[in-house]
Amino acid sequence: MIKLERVATFLAVATCGGFRGAAKKTGLSQPAVTQHVKLLEQSLNINLITRNNAGSTLTPEGEAFLPYAENLIRTCDRASALFEKTSVVVGASSNTGIYLMQPYLKAYKDVSPHKLQVIIGTNTVIADRLKNFEIDVAIMEWWDNRPGFVATVWRRENLVLIVPPHHPWAGMCSIPRDWLKGQDLLGGEAGSGTGHLLQQYFGDDASTIGVSMQLGSTEAVKHAVQAGFGISLVMAASVINETRSGLLCAIPISGGPLQKTLYAIRRDTGSHETLALQFTDFLLNCGLLE
Repeated sequence: MIKLERVATFLAVATCGGFRGAAKKTGLSQPAVTQHVKLLEQSLNINLITRNNAGSTLTPEGEAFLPYAENLIRTCDRASALFEKTSVVVGASSNTGIYLMQPYLKAYKDVSPHKLQVIIGTNTVIADRLKNFEIDVAIMEWWDNRPGFVATVWRRENLVLIVPPHHPWAGMCSIPRDWLKGQDLLGGEAGSGTGHLLQQYFGDDASTIGVSMQLGSTEAVKHAVQAGFGISLVMAASVINETRSGLLCAIPISGGPLQKTLYAIRRDTGSHETLALQFTDFLLNCGLLE
């Protein structure tokens, strides 16, 4: 069995580069540090650290174990502080965190005495961080209904087709959905749920809509469309400034709006994670920008 105190000692040796430094950092005697590492290695049946004249270095197995050790200690620290939390960590997918969340975060800070930390990343990264207890609430563009979590619809955001000002469609008030069939679109962040949305919206015809380039972010997509590389579907909120300045034309899809559902997700721990529940309730009940 892996004991956390031994994992913590291993991390101290890895951080300090030797047993003497680890003893000073942890307040343990050097023989105790040596014993902790030895017992941890025995429990894993592997050598984690190699000693030499210059100090100590991690073996390849030690390097592989290092992120697991760090995660174990982080999880232990979060579990210990669960009922004494004074801050809430919110993770937001890139588009949501950049283009939609800021006014809501400001409104929360204005009325809440609790500290607020925000992490912005791809949808898959935010989902993993929520699973690993690194964030308390996730605001994402998709959710796969995995057990152990509560996902609530926060809002629905219209998608629009963006084209450069010189494009033949630029002056149109709306685009018939059939016009998108057979088009190649510029893609942004992978795993944002747009492909699944198109499948729901177009059915079998979704297979006729291709991706000419996968650019990794909405910002990259916007610049590529401005440069004439192609056209794309993006959240309407992400191109407000560009359409006002005339850099891009944003065209709604006719025949019913094409909308992306955004979710507020937290771990299903009842009322124990009070701040996560409070923030989620605030977000769902906030009338800002509605």
